[in-house]
Amino acid sequence: MLAVYLKDLSAYFRTFSGYVFMSVFLLITSIFYVTGNVFSANADYNNTLGSIIFIFILVVPILTMRLMTDEVSQKTDHLLYTAPISFTDIVLGKYFAAVTVFAITLLLTCLYPFAISFFGELAVWEIVGGMIGFFLLGCVAIAIGVLISSVTDNLISAAIGTFGALLAIMFIDSFRSIYPAEINPNAVFAAVLALGIAFWVYRMTRSHVLEIALAVLGLGAAGLVFWLRPELYQGFVYHLLGWFSVFFHYSNFQMGVLALSSIVYYLSFVVLVLFLTVQILEKRRWS
Repeated sequence: MLAVYLKDLSAYFRTFSGYVFMSVFLLITSIFYVTGNVFSANADYNNTLGSIIFIFILVVPILTMRLMTDEVSQKTDHLLYTAPISFTDIVLGKYFAAVTVFAITLLLTCLYPFAISFFGELAVWEIVGGMIGFFLLGCVAIAIGVLISSVTDNLISAAIGTFGALLAIMFIDSFRSIYPAEINPNAVFAAVLALGIAFWVYRMTRSHVLEIALAVLGLGAAGLVFWLRPELYQGFVYHLLGWFSVFFHYSNFQMGVLALSSIVYYLSFVVLVLFLTVQILEKRRWS
């Protein structure tokens, strides 16, 4: 893992991707810092952080689009597939390289609240909590970028895919707030979800038998719940999509609250996404 980590970390600074990421990130954060804190004489830096969480949609694709697609373009992907290291080590090495570049860039922004402290009272621990939450949110976004990069062989596709995935996640709260809470539409959503999972399993295994079996079991379970306990579907979509609402969970950190539930949520999300990435690469090795 260490060899992959060092190779990818150095690649960020041998190419333009690392510098472009840092430049765009610092440019956007500095604009919001100047307008939100300096010009308005406001010492609430956490509010500025909360205003720029959209930044991950713009900069994470720059950071992650090359992680796996570069291996294909440089014809080194087969070396990875046959190397005497596990895909877990490969994925973790690449992921931690991207996280390191992000962490370095985020540390540079600590100069902003430090400058504020010369002109007024600063809520240090609230800002620390906000920065930790911002870092964890970035870790989640980077994990999603690594996943998208592993399913495509094209830089542009990886960037657009990551942008689209993060944009969709950002709008999850809006969608789940307008989706009907009534039982019938939520039961329909559950049935469609069961079919979607069956199709995804088929794409992973190419087994029609397994796909049909999962589809029958999923639809049967959804129908059984609708028959026996239909009230369980009340607000089903709202609560289900809440698990994927990574930006919503940042609200605790924005207030300077280090909620254990939010920390565990972010770490669990990262582990799950990286696990899926490893499984995708394992599938590509044997396909």
